[in-house]
Amino acid sequence: MTSYDPYQPDQPQFPPPADPVYPPSAPQYAVQPYVTQPQPYAGYAPQPGYGAYPGYQPLTTSGMAVAGMVVGIVALVTFWIPFVDLVLGFLAIGLSWGGMMQADRPGYTGKGMGIAGLICGIIAVIPALIVMLFFFGLFAAAGTACGIAC
Repeated sequence: MTSYDPYQPDQPQFPPPADPVYPPSAPQYAVQPYVTQPQPYAGYAPQPGYGAYPGYQPLTTSGMAVAGMVVGIVALVTFWIPFVDLVLGFLAIGLSWGGMMQADRPGYTGKGMGIAGLICGIIAVIPALIVMLFFFGLFAAAGTACGIAC
């Protein structure tokens, strides 16, 4: 048995490299010839298990839920327009409710958008009613003070 002393400079620290071109710290790879995979030609039948499964249909998002959410957001932004916002708010509530019912059926998604549209529609109707009452109250006060000639 030989003793190895790393502090002795006369002993080789590494075995000599197999290829003198590469330093001993470089990984040694065996050179293999380039091999290509055989390319399938048009005569091959498709293999089972690859691609889409037969009978699989991707899920579709409920269009009514998307429309309800968009109309609900528009109703939230335009709450200060007296008549338009009230119509948009109730339209958003109806579309979102229908979208939530459609999203519950198999093959459809979008229930979260239906819920968001429903909440936006309900929140938009409340200030719309307040603005509309203020609007009618302002015209009622102006009508009684001015009389018929105004």
